[in-house]
Amino acid sequence: MQIQDISLTQIVIVLLFLGVLILLQQLLKNNKFSFQTTLNKKKRIRFIDDFGLSNSERVRLIRVDDREYLHFSAKGCSPTVILHERSAAVGTKENVDLKRFIEAKAPNRPSEKHPKDKQNILSDAISNARKMNPKLGFKK
Repeated sequence: MQIQDISLTQIVIVLLFLGVLILLQQLLKNNKFSFQTTLNKKKRIRFIDDFGLSNSERVRLIRVDDREYLHFSAKGCSPTVILHERSAAVGTKENVDLKRFIEAKAPNRPSEKHPKDKQNILSDAISNARKMNPKLGFKK
């Protein structure tokens, strides 16, 4: 048998095929969320994001129907699920526009930056953590 050399057309076909595959990969990588929504229309529960706080602690963002939940898990503790409020997820530009609208609507209203009856967010978080884990404290 005689072995044929690789022709120029075969090289061009292989390069075109690889180019199409690379282009398809980039297209899928850039538009993965739009493809996921079209493929996952019937699924009610969707996994959005996962973040590791440490080696033993993880935070997951899960969407059920049209609500988002935060799932906190750590070794040796039971997992906690909290409803993720959409108002905290609003973009900064929208927050600035909303502030301008409110200030324009009521310019004579005094601004309440630090209301006295509202507790500190950090102290609320610490008290919730102590309720979830009574062993948590400053003393060893």
